[in-house]
Amino acid sequence: MMLYERAMGAAFASLPAPLRRFHTHPDTPHYRGEVTVTHGSSAARLLARAGSMPAFSGTMPFGFRILRDGDTERWEREFDGHLTASRQWLHAPGIVAEQVGGSTFLMAPAPRDGQLHIPIVGLNAFGLPLPRGVLRSCEGIEWVTEEGQIGFDVHASLRGLGLVIRYRGQMAPV
Repeated sequence: MMLYERAMGAAFASLPAPLRRFHTHPDTPHYRGEVTVTHGSSAARLLARAGSMPAFSGTMPFGFRILRDGDTERWEREFDGHLTASRQWLHAPGIVAEQVGGSTFLMAPAPRDGQLHIPIVGLNAFGLPLPRGVLRSCEGIEWVTEEGQIGFDVHASLRGLGLVIRYRGQMAPV
């Protein structure tokens, strides 16, 4: 059983088939598409950059793949040549941990209205847990587009700083 199946249990079966395949494909298919990246302030750009995310904004080519290694997954996102890699694993029942740079995000994936919502419910920065109140709005959402592609919308906003990064787009297997 793959990571998101283990984390979500029986609820995983309620996702649309393309999302289930995306999260359970035994190989490492490459996905290609387009993404639009936006940032808040210049301080937010620096924070995004420190977290291995692209510091540039705009609409650009996007590449993605998941490499599975036992109980962990390496997610590789390519923003027009900028690689952002992360590692994900089951942290606790219903909670997936994702390490990006020096930060570890705790996420609670759940289906809602035919989409996969992945809110961030905890954050550790450089080994220190940050208070829950720091997270203003941080979530990833995945869905199936009318063309059958995987759509995604990922955003992170912090109290006192506002929008750090948002990237939204669609992708299909190559």
